[in-house]
Amino acid sequence: MNTEMLKRRISGAVITAFEPGFAAQRSSLIWNGRQPASRARLIVRAASVADVQEAVRFAAANGLTVSPRGGGHHFTGIAAQADMVIDLGALKRLQIDAVARSARIEPAVNNLELASALDQKGLAFPLGHCGSVPMSGYLLGGGFGWNGSVWGFGCGLVRSAEVVLADGRCVSASKSENPDVFWALRGAGPGFFGIVTAYHVDLKLAPRAIETVVRVYPGAMATDVATWAEAVMAKAPASVEFTAKVANTATGPMVAAIATVFANSAEEARAVHAVIAVGAPSALETIGPMQSSFPGLYQATDPTVPVGRRYRVDSVWSDAEFGAILGLVVDGMAQSPSLDSFTVLTLRSKAAPMPADAALSQDGRIFGAMYGQWVDADDDERNAFWLQRLIADLSPLCCGAYVGLCDLSRPGARLATHSHAAVSRLSDLRRRFDPQGLFTTVPAAPALAAE
Repeated sequence: MNTEMLKRRISGAVITAFEPGFAAQRSSLIWNGRQPASRARLIVRAASVADVQEAVRFAAANGLTVSPRGGGHHFTGIAAQADMVIDLGALKRLQIDAVARSARIEPAVNNLELASALDQKGLAFPLGHCGSVPMSGYLLGGGFGWNGSVWGFGCGLVRSAEVVLADGRCVSASKSENPDVFWALRGAGPGFFGIVTAYHVDLKLAPRAIETVVRVYPGAMATDVATWAEAVMAKAPASVEFTAKVANTATGPMVAAIATVFANSAEEARAVHAVIAVGAPSALETIGPMQSSFPGLYQATDPTVPVGRRYRVDSVWSDAEFGAILGLVVDGMAQSPSLDSFTVLTLRSKAAPMPADAALSQDGRIFGAMYGQWVDADDDERNAFWLQRLIADLSPLCCGAYVGLCDLSRPGARLATHSHAAVSRLSDLRRRFDPQGLFTTVPAAPALAAE
């Protein structure tokens, strides 16, 4: 394997396992402080699409598996689970056409950067809830984001994409060009058989007002909170994002009921909050209404997932009653080994449907994300066991997991991230577009639930 030849052909950097500091370079690929064992022995820090193509061709010629790395945010560390890591961190150009309400977005542009650029032009996109997550994995996973009940999943607004395939070709994928590749890149997640080097997306007009009210309750009031939530969300507009955040404390679990309204004016937002307040249980504390912009929303969410913590994260989709899911989560959070862990449950009673003709094929009226986070490596096993048990308790009420935020390293069966039909089609397309298995880095597991 002549890596010197690859170095001559790459305008970025090529780092091999024999070079000083390789371990630190490899470690930097993963955002999670809990770094799973890595098999990466070659890192290509691409400076251009041509670099990506050269690296893929080199890998194919030398029998190496490949993992693209956008930001290393996937909590299972899949960015370093291949022989070669192609780091896309330098590909972060952003072009916005405010008149056409469209944008070309390279893979390393993150949620906060895109939110800030769009906000200056009065535009928006259903961006994810963590500011530092880049578009690379976010849109491949489907794109579950802000105001998604109105705008739908982010991948539904992708018009086309530029993709490097396993043979090194860079192709355009859309409904009319390479439609099978286009179908897959909208929701295949880590199982995608190529590297997206740019997304072309449609944009939305930004709401003129974003207001949030937070009500805090003891976990013992979970049933009352759920009953109120079901009642208000049945009549509230789809522009209300209702999330219950459950965290453990020294005195037991607490529930923060967070209602964010995306509206055309401050007056409209206040009127919607007045409707939401009807029947609300008496809270320990009520915070807000708080005004924000899309970039400002990350000031509340990003501190809850600090860089450097040790993480295990999983997710669920459910069509069960909100009270049943919330009750199990409160009970589960009471058993959490770490007071830094938390769960968020979003009730999506009037959510926009999934995009048609896309690999994305699992959702539900309730989205749940369980974040186990702690500091000491000695606590890894206890926290892993806790998360696995919580998901096992929830699974009978769930219809799947979100591919963009699931524990792919979970031992044994996992909640299904795709429908049976999507799994079958993805398998066929991988054999067709990636016959050598260059991009096979996701461990297979039997599904706990599927259609």
